[in-house]
Amino acid sequence: MATAILSQTEFYREFLMARNQIDPSQFGVALDKDDFIDQMCEDFNDAFRGTLTIDELLLHPRDAMRFCDDVRRNRAYYDVPDDIILRAILLRRKRPEA
Repeated sequence: MATAILSQTEFYREFLMARNQIDPSQFGVALDKDDFIDQMCEDFNDAFRGTLTIDELLLHPRDAMRFCDDVRRNRAYYDVPDDIILRAILLRRKRPEA
């Protein structure tokens, strides 16, 4: 039983750590991670022009979905999921040096 618990713990640790790993090429985007994050932050700033923070946007799911749809349509990033777009902006907020 201890092995099963350890394995499950390891699985969740790896799963949670992988959520912060963004590889745009997995979604057909020809940018490296830093450039992709920069682009998503620029799109966010252009869309909301300082009127809304990413935290506030996440409290309005319909607006967040609309923002992600606009990014996909404008950038032709049709395979990039909402969570990757939003996570990129969150990562920059949490680690501005990244």
